[in-house]
Amino acid sequence: MFVPKYYVHSLSGSTQPTRKLSKTLMSRASEKLSQSIAALAVLVTGSLMTGNIAHTAELKVLSPQAMRPALNDLVPQFERSTGIQITIFYATASTIVKEIEDGKIADLAILSPKQIERLQEEDKIVEDSLTPIAKLEFGVIIRKGSTKPDVSTVRALTHTLMSTKSIASGDPGSSASGKYFANLVERLRIADAIKPKIKTFPSGTAAVEAVAKGEADIGVGAVSAAIGAGTELAGVFPAQAKKSNSYAVGILTSSNQIQAAKALASFISSPASLEVMKSKGFNAP
Repeated sequence: MFVPKYYVHSLSGSTQPTRKLSKTLMSRASEKLSQSIAALAVLVTGSLMTGNIAHTAELKVLSPQAMRPALNDLVPQFERSTGIQITIFYATASTIVKEIEDGKIADLAILSPKQIERLQEEDKIVEDSLTPIAKLEFGVIIRKGSTKPDVSTVRALTHTLMSTKSIASGDPGSSASGKYFANLVERLRIADAIKPKIKTFPSGTAAVEAVAKGEADIGVGAVSAAIGAGTELAGVFPAQAKKSNSYAVGILTSSNQIQAAKALASFISSPASLEVMKSKGFNAP
């Protein structure tokens, strides 16, 4: 009997009755969603069996850290249903692009549509394989249980950034959330004022982890990162300062498992998978 193996690597670094009813409804919704994903995976398996590649392929996926919460749920389901083993290499998007340009061999890459289009022009991504997955907003993240600061308006956000003692952020040179935050404080004209309190980390994920450890009062990162243990979302940025990252999947030209890669891309970009992503803080593409 096949036992799926799921490998992950890193390149970098009210009242009681109401509560019971709520839990029951959530459980039913979760069960229904799992059934939908399982049904989709069965269809994918049928397609793979037709091509005689089910239970034989091994796929390598390159993905930004922000996708980890969603892929942690989706990939094991795909593996159980298809028998295909998935290995995921997590890193910042800029690192992934460089690795691909330098000749890294893999099957799928999850990046922004612009990054995938650029790699298509360099003949690193299969033409017309770009498939949108989801969008993800940035927000202010705090340690679980801390008092939530007000970030609902630009004025409130500015006050929060000026009054907090320390802020964790990803490196603007390699982190999408870090780059966004650096540009934001420039636009708010508070960059010089808050510069001494900003603690920079290699990635947005590392910045959020620092908040969980108590190394900073607040952090700036992808909404999905706030779902991890030890942190919670204080709020997304207000409309005037809002920024979202779009994600898409593309098949690498170095892949020797094109059909299996197509099946995984279809699975990840399916409506059922999007519902899982929404539960992790993502929005429709």
